Amino acid sequence: MNYFLTIAASDSSGGAGIQQDLKVAHSLGYWGLSAITGITAQNFERITSMQPVSADMLQQQLDICLRSFPIKAIKIGAICSLENVDVIVECLKKYQPEKVVLDTVLSSTGGNKLFDKKASNILIKKLFPLTSLITPNKHEFEWLAKENAETLEDAIEIAVKKCSEWETSVLLKGGHFDDSHIREALVTKRGVYKMEKERTLFPYSHGTGCTLSSAIACYLGKGQSLLSACYSASDFLVMLFQKVNPYNTEQ
Repeated sequence: MNYFLTIAASDSSGGAGIQQDLKVAHSLGYWGLSAITGITAQNFERITSMQPVSADMLQQQLDICLRSFPIKAIKIGAICSLENVDVIVECLKKYQPEKVVLDTVLSSTGGNKLFDKKASNILIKKLFPLTSLITPNKHEFEWLAKENAETLEDAIEIAVKKCSEWETSVLLKGGHFDDSHIREALVTKRGVYKMEKERTLFPYSHGTGCTLSSAIACYLGKGQSLLSACYSASDFLVMLFQKVNPYNTEQ
């Protein structure tokens, strides 16, 4: 059995966070494990309330999962508190998992801030070096890099500089860039790998970031290279969201 661990918040709508991560892992042949960082009240459009779990409770979840199961891949999503960042960092140092993908969730789709600048700096210094990949959207990348990126080329130039500083690889997602096609780039210490695909408009898009990062982690756990995992996860995302439409009550 292949085991996948998601470290993220619960989504009461079931479309993102822990719930979506576990659905993705199941679809890709994993037994999904979870360490919940926070509880949210939300729908497909916005978060109305968020309550972090205690650092002690998170540590107990992580310890029991990491001690008990040979975990192939880990996805980290919304962490919800500064104390939880420290717990995750210490557990990753202790157990040293090889495949860790961090979806840098700094705010919700509706604009609710989940992290402030102080916490973001701690993420960069402590957590980034323990990951295989981070997957920020345009706005998150600009916040983390403290620079504006009007185009993908701007973002690539910044990411090339930041890659060594952050000690991780960066997937620059193309959804928020103003291009007719989705243009993305994987930036690693070894080089820049550009990707392009048709822009697909989904009737429902809540949880696409969670889906992509979880799928990348799953494909890494199956032995794919970082670039191959990004391609495979992108194809999986399109396939899944072309089929899913929870707004359709007749389904």
